[in-house]
Amino acid sequence: MKEQAIAKINKIGNVSNILTNVCKALIIMGMVACLVGAVLCFLIPDKLVSFSLTPQLSVHVDYSVLGDMMTPEDRAALNDPTIEEQLKQEFVTDEELSGMTVSVANQVIHLEDTEEGDTYTMHDVAWLVMMAFIMLTMSLVTLIFVGKLCKAFRDCDSPFAENVIRKMQNLAYALIPWTIVSIITDTIMASVTSNKFSMMFSVDLGVILTALLVLVLAYIFKYGAVLQQESDETL
Repeated sequence: MKEQAIAKINKIGNVSNILTNVCKALIIMGMVACLVGAVLCFLIPDKLVSFSLTPQLSVHVDYSVLGDMMTPEDRAALNDPTIEEQLKQEFVTDEELSGMTVSVANQVIHLEDTEEGDTYTMHDVAWLVMMAFIMLTMSLVTLIFVGKLCKAFRDCDSPFAENVIRKMQNLAYALIPWTIVSIITDTIMASVTSNKFSMMFSVDLGVILTALLVLVLAYIFKYGAVLQQESDETL
């Protein structure tokens, strides 16, 4: 029974190691593509090519479809020549709607967003690609530690072996730098979108909880190793 359990653990570790190697190969290809793309974008003159993302929003409210559901007072209000100016005045005082144009005709209210969008240059694109490169690099580092843990499971004679526990602890510690990576990537994203340097401090609670969970599991396995050693000494 014990040998069968160990064999299954070794098999799972072997399959996981193969999948990890495939993921590492894909990430390396992605890193190369990002690095080449970033270099090319930086080599292109900054103002030669630019992208403008213009938000377009058009809303049409046709009250005529309500038919008899509308009271005469409502119809009179929509036909009032001053209704358009009243709506414009309300939108002007609202910061979120100040970029909207308003027109009213035949019981139909037209709202259209005329606010200008953001413009991005090739250098902005390059920084976004570099952000992807940084995240892929950190993912590769994490996968390296995952691969070492998978190899430890593949070659172990017991899941409570010292090598397995050590690799599990190393994986937990390898997840901690993700919090720094999140600060770097958030800073790049905020700086590009705002067209000025914006330092962002954020904490990825998901990564921290995952690291703590792996660390707890490592100490659980360590405790299991102590119990196994005591059992072997008793026998």
